[in-house]
Amino acid sequence: MGIETGPAITTTQQPAPIRASRVRWGVMLFLCVLAFLTYFDRVCIASTKGAIERDLHLSEDDMGWILGGFWLAYGLLEIPGGWLGDRYGSRRTLSRIVLAWSIFTALTGSASGIISLYLYRFFFGAGEAGAFPNMARVQNAWFPTRAQGRVGGVLWLIARWGGGLSYLIFPSLLAAIDSPTARHLFATVPGLGFLSHTAAWRIGFWVCGLLGLTWVVSFYSWFRDDPAQKRSVNEAELALIRQDRPASQVAGHVPSGGRILLALMGSGSLWAIAGAYMCGSFCWSFFVSWMPEYMSNVQHADPNIAKWMNTGPLLVGGAACLLGGWLSDQLVRISGRPRLGRVLFPIVGYALFGASMFSLRYAQGPKTALVLMCLASFGNDIGQAAAWASIIGIGGLYAGTAFGFINTAANVIGNSLQPVVGPKVFHHYGWNTLFLIYTCVMATASMLWFLPNPTKRFYDEEDPSTGPLTAALSPRERGNLGMGEG
Repeated sequence: MGIETGPAITTTQQPAPIRASRVRWGVMLFLCVLAFLTYFDRVCIASTKGAIERDLHLSEDDMGWILGGFWLAYGLLEIPGGWLGDRYGSRRTLSRIVLAWSIFTALTGSASGIISLYLYRFFFGAGEAGAFPNMARVQNAWFPTRAQGRVGGVLWLIARWGGGLSYLIFPSLLAAIDSPTARHLFATVPGLGFLSHTAAWRIGFWVCGLLGLTWVVSFYSWFRDDPAQKRSVNEAELALIRQDRPASQVAGHVPSGGRILLALMGSGSLWAIAGAYMCGSFCWSFFVSWMPEYMSNVQHADPNIAKWMNTGPLLVGGAACLLGGWLSDQLVRISGRPRLGRVLFPIVGYALFGASMFSLRYAQGPKTALVLMCLASFGNDIGQAAAWASIIGIGGLYAGTAFGFINTAANVIGNSLQPVVGPKVFHHYGWNTLFLIYTCVMATASMLWFLPNPTKRFYDEEDPSTGPLTAALSPRERGNLGMGEG
C-alpha cells in the first residue's frame, strides 16, 4: 500500500535586505577636512602676528585693519558664494572657493608691506566666502533630516578645533621650519636654497596654501552634488538619505531669480537669525584676535603655557558644538517640537556667553580668566549646530543663499568691526568696558532667538517660480519619485 503524500510545501525565501552603502561618510570626511582648514587658515595669522608686525613694520592698529579686511571681504561675498552653490552646485563652487583662498593664503607669505598684506587677506576672505553656505548645501543633500543637528555639530567641532589647534600647530610648524636641520636641508636641495634665509612665517603660509590645493584636486575628482549621481551610492543608502523628506526637497540645481531674493529679504526668521549671528560674531571674534594679547598683557600668563590657554576656549567650544547638536536632535525627537529643539540652545548659550564675559572683570589670574573664557566659548557654541540646522530648515534647497545672507550680516557688521573696534575700546576705556559691551551685545543675540521659526521655509514651495524644479532631478531620482523620464 502506497503512502500518500500531500502536496509539496514550498517556502518563499525573502531576499535579504540590501545594506546601505557608506559613501556619505566619505563626504563627511571631506567636509571635516574643509571645516578644519577654514578656521586653521584664518586663525593662524594670530599666532605669528608679532613676527609679521616686526618684519613688515606694522603697528597694532595696522594689524587690526588687516584682520578686519578678511572679515569684510568674507562677509560681502557670502550671498554671491551661496547663490553660486544653489545655481551651479557645491562641487564646482567649493572647488573654486578653496582654490582661491589657498592661493591668497600662500600669497600672505609673500607680503612686502601693509598694502600688499591687506590686499592678500582681503582677497583671501573673498575667496573663502561661501564655504560654509555650500557645506550646508552638501550636508542637506547627503544626510537625513533627522541627523542634521549631529552632523552640523561635528563640522563645527572640527572648525573650532581647527582654529584652536592653529595656536599649537602653526607655531610648531614655524619652529620646525626654523630649526637648523630644516635650514640646512633647504640650503642643500637644488632650487630650495632661498628658503634657508626666508622668514619661517612666510614658508608656513605657503605650506597652508599647498594643503588647500591638495584638497581641491581630491574633492573635485571624487565628489558629486547629488547622491543619486554617485555610482557607489546604492538604493538603500539613497533611501536612507531621503527618508522623512518630501519629494520637493531633493538635491539639484535650483532657480535663484529675483523672486527668491525678495522672499529671502522678507523672511522675519532669517532677519532675526542674521541679527543674532551678527552679535555673536562680533563677540566671538575676540577669541581669534585679541585673546592672546589679553592673556599676556592683563593676566600675565606664562609665555610657555599661553598658547595652550589660547587654544582652550576654542577646544571647549568645539566640544560644545558636538554636544549641542546631539542634544538638539534628541530634544526634537523626544518633544516632537522642532522649534523648541532648535531655538532653546542658542537662547541659553548666548546668555551664558554674556554672563561669562561680564565676569571677566573680576578675574584674578590667568586660570580664572581661562575658565570664564571657556564658559563663554561653550555658551556660544552649544547652540551652533542647532542654529546651523535651523538655517537649513528655513533655507531648504536654497540653503546656500540663506546661509550667505546670514553670514553677510555676521561678518560685514560683526567680525569685521571687532578687530578694529576692540583695540580702540581697550586702549582708551579699558578691557572691562569691552567685556561690558560684549555682555550687552550677547543679551541682544539671546533675545533675537525667540523670533525664528525653523520649521517654515522662507519661500513658497508650491510656487513654481520659487519652488524647486523637478527638471533639475537626475533620471535616476525622477524614477525613485515615480515621475519617470518623460
